[in-house]
Amino acid sequence: MKQLSFKTQVYISLAIVACAFLCGQIFKIGVFHNIGSILVGFLFVINPVWPKAVDWRNHGELKKGIRIGGILVIIVYGFLIRYGV
Repeated sequence: MKQLSFKTQVYISLAIVACAFLCGQIFKIGVFHNIGSILVGFLFVINPVWPKAVDWRNHGELKKGIRIGGILVIIVYGFLIRYGV
């Protein structure tokens, strides 16, 4: 399977966050915001991509850093922050 580009993955992440926000506002359930954040975090954990401007760095370090960032998004925005409470 072909890897998504950074730009495409950011647009997909933005669409996920927007849909989660709309569902949370329409149904008045704050957990949709958390679910959207968890999905975005998993997207970057599963498919670590980076912009072309930092492509000169070591790719192993970049993958590890982006996966750590995805896990931090899942922990902080998905589990620690409670939207709608």
